[in-house]
Amino acid sequence: MLVMKIDLRLAPETAIIIAATIESVYNTKACTRREKSLLSISLDIAAKLDAKAVLAKSKRNQFDAKKKLKVTLKHHEADMLELLLLQKVQGIEEPYIKQQIQKTIDDLNQKLA
Repeated sequence: MLVMKIDLRLAPETAIIIAATIESVYNTKACTRREKSLLSISLDIAAKLDAKAVLAKSKRNQFDAKKKLKVTLKHHEADMLELLLLQKVQGIEEPYIKQQIQKTIDDLNQKLA
């Protein structure tokens, strides 16, 4: 069985930004079967990224701050993360945060192609 995995390498600060950006999925309500499936995938992704953000926050020294965190996503999770970020990036005002999100979107897009 072929399991397609996508490895994302995120700077600790970027992992925190991405986790915070998609945090709103925890407050989402799903009604239809399709919405429930999409929400289920979104919640799995949010949980993975929250774990990485917690790890990133614990790495406060200079050496660890430069080390990238590896996030392994299944293909459908990576696709959903890209969609979530594309939805959210429009509403971001802060240029640096928007740039970090856009870099992650571009990276995901390239790996999913």
